[in-house]
Amino acid sequence: MNRIFLLAAIIFLVQCKGTPTVSGLTLENTYWKLTEAGGKPVETPAQGREVHMILTSENNIKGFAGCNGLGGDYTVDGNKVDFSIMTTRMFCELQMEVENRLTQALTEADRYVINGKTLELYKGETLVARFEAQNR
Repeated sequence: MNRIFLLAAIIFLVQCKGTPTVSGLTLENTYWKLTEAGGKPVETPAQGREVHMILTSENNIKGFAGCNGLGGDYTVDGNKVDFSIMTTRMFCELQMEVENRLTQALTEADRYVINGKTLELYKGETLVARFEAQNR
């Protein structure tokens, strides 16, 4: 009986990480386009690449921070999240402010909420970044 309970508990915990929200989206394997960081909206410049991230089921981050590639890893425990990020270090005058706001938000974030197609990252009760799921 204890083995069955333990197996059920392990399966439940593994499944929770990728459990879809009401919208059917999960934190993992969704293309998340940055729409707000540090309290300011983020717009993709003409002829520019959109700032985004994809969190893989292997706990890796991949994406584009505005000027540089975005990588690293993350951990999730319920709705708690912790990011360990890195970017390449080229300087791009037009998009460095956005990149800096994104990297600061990811570094500060300690929890997340998915509402419909929107991913919100918080530090305590303060919203630090907002993303929108994109079809890719």
